[in-house]
Amino acid sequence: MEQDYGIERRLARCAPELHSRYRDCVVISQKMLSRYENYFPDFTDHTVLHSLDILELCNQLIGSQIEKLTAEDLYVLLMGALFHDVGMGVSASDFEQFREVLGFPEPADDNARAWAVRDHHQELSGLYLEKYWRLLDFPNEAYAKAVIQVCRGHRKTDLLDEKNYPPRFEVEPGKTVSLPYLAALLCLADELDISAERNVSFLYDVEKMPSARDRREFRKHMAIRRVELTPDRVVVHAWTEDPEIRGGYKM
Repeated sequence: MEQDYGIERRLARCAPELHSRYRDCVVISQKMLSRYENYFPDFTDHTVLHSLDILELCNQLIGSQIEKLTAEDLYVLLMGALFHDVGMGVSASDFEQFREVLGFPEPADDNARAWAVRDHHQELSGLYLEKYWRLLDFPNEAYAKAVIQVCRGHRKTDLLDEKNYPPRFEVEPGKTVSLPYLAALLCLADELDISAERNVSFLYDVEKMPSARDRREFRKHMAIRRVELTPDRVVVHAWTEDPEIRGGYKM
């Protein structure tokens, strides 16, 4: 995918200080994000390359509306894209601490632990940022809270809940961001980054998935060659000889 970097370029023009903070985090995040391989060595790519693809999809989804986004919106979106999957690689000690907060049972073995991380990774990402946001040079706690909610919102979250996702969340005096809009952008972009190029070795591990539904869905992902966004539709280019998987693409 050819990168446009429109969101980042606009932030650099509108708010150089916020852009500098984001750029510093890109370097820091690379090591954090690569730790997902401790749980999923053959899983879909969740490195900073995935984050860049997510941002390019956000660029396409926003289109000409980018001029309506404030510098604060752009910064929160960039940071959300960068860290939304950081929960996929939390340390063993952080996992135990966060598991107790979230209240799910201790996994029976390493495979169950890995799939618990996958199932709860958006909440693990949020808890990770709650614990470490001061080390990531956020401008203040309000910005950190905004990014945390956007990260949590990329999966399994009610974005219409105005208590947790207010349309105008203040990050600085007189400056707000739209949490439901930013989380929805990230969620949609993440759902669209499903082509097989993210799954180079994934088929070697597909049978270890805990349910038939998971195995079927990820075989579906493996059949997708390209996702194309047009002004009025999303076009998925896929090929498979499996009739069950082929039927899953009918719209």
